[in-house]
Amino acid sequence: MKRVAVCAAIAAVVLAACGGGGGKKAAANKTTTSVSDTSTTAGASTTTTTAAGATATTNKAATATTAAAKVNGQSASNYTPPAGATPAKPAPPGTYHYDTSGSSSLGTQTSSPPPVTPFVVDPPNGTQQHSFRDERDASGKGSTTDTWFDFKPAGVYLDEIKVVSSSPFGPQTIDFKANPPALAAPTGVKPGQSVEFDLSDPNFGANIHVHIDFVRTETITIGGQSVDTMVIHQVGTLSGKVTGTQTSDSWVSPQYDLFVKDHTVADISAYGIKAHSDITSTLQKLTPG
Repeated sequence: MKRVAVCAAIAAVVLAACGGGGGKKAAANKTTTSVSDTSTTAGASTTTTTAAGATATTNKAATATTAAAKVNGQSASNYTPPAGATPAKPAPPGTYHYDTSGSSSLGTQTSSPPPVTPFVVDPPNGTQQHSFRDERDASGKGSTTDTWFDFKPAGVYLDEIKVVSSSPFGPQTIDFKANPPALAAPTGVKPGQSVEFDLSDPNFGANIHVHIDFVRTETITIGGQSVDTMVIHQVGTLSGKVTGTQTSDSWVSPQYDLFVKDHTVADISAYGIKAHSDITSTLQKLTPG
């Protein structure tokens, strides 16, 4: 396949579950279904262009070394794409929209994301691309997610995922980084293969180990248009000041370089407070605007 991008909701659910928003899920051998859920994908760049109401963000180098990424259980640094495989290209820039449903609970409080959430993909900056997902409601409750990817011949590397979320303690930020950047979507990846990598925010004191299985290919319908996808299953295990698990199933389009459908469930604990999130997202159409 041309490209599979890692699930940007990794961090979104972490903080969203502690303040509202977030979501993702997987599946994939080729079947045809109709869709009505999805998530997001995005890129990596050093300077960000944000969505309306967002604050400009600058990508910073990670300050803590994370464990080396693996592809099929072997060091990602040794990965060689299969002959003839085409490296991924940055997603078309613009503003996309997802139909979003589900709920998040924090203790006894329950909230739901807005029914439609925007996803802004910036123009690429060299090999890097940045994206911004806004899952805040009209009152500002919920979360925003900035993601940076780097597109290399070996595949798509994840640099950073930054989530800002409302919470009972005020705005909370977790800035997960991979140092060195993690190979999240190898060029030429096929069903039955897997990747794993670690992200860390040493300032917040949180870590996440991510394991992604590339399950199958599947054709689904988005905005009345059939699209071929790779279904991925992702498990993120959190440690440090935030503990718990996020499980996601996501349908990713290699042609459009987008997450077109996603369902994520997270059970998180932070500061002795438990949070649960179950969110489904579906891309409204395959082009921005």
